Parts: sequence; C-alpha cells; structure tokens
Amino acid sequence: MKFEIVPGRKSEKDKLVKIWAYGEVLSFSDLLFILGHYFRSEEDYYPKPKYEGSTMLLKAILEIYSGIPLETVLRKYKLHRKTTRTVIVEVSK
Repeated sequence: MKFEIVPGRKSEKDKLVKIWAYGEVLSFSDLLFILGHYFRSEEDYYPKPKYEGSTMLLKAILEIYSGIPLETVLRKYKLHRKTTRTVIVEVSK
C-alpha cells in the first residue's frame, strides 16, 4: 500500500491523500465501506455494553480529527504494535 499526499486545489493548505491499492486510488466511498466493516467487526467481537467495541474506533478517529498526533492515539489504544510499514510520499507544489 502507498499513501501519496499531494497539494489540493481548494485552498493554499489543502492536501489530497491518495491511497493506492492495486494501482487504483481509494475513494471516499471505498473508505466508508472499509470503516463500516471495521465498526461492525468491532461490535461483533467486542459487544456493548461489556466492551467499548466500535466506540473505541470512533474515539480514535475523533482524536485524530481533533489534532492529537497519530503516534499518541496509536499508543493510547494499543494499536502501535499492529502497524506495518507503509510508504508515505509527500509531493509539494
């Protein structure tokens, strides 16, 4: 998998993240499809009310959105040990 970050067209700071899989860029629809399956899987494996299940996933997403650094969120939810090496390419204007 490869992440490519390229300048967007909406504003000076706009960036577009292209997630490449099998030579194709994933769309928002693809991303939402994947997230939907993650949420359902978490609920099946860690059902409420005994476990937080998908609530932890949603919290992690909101923390990233709120500006908390990725590494901090990964450590907090014990996900840092589950990451693999991903290629991130940042292309500037």
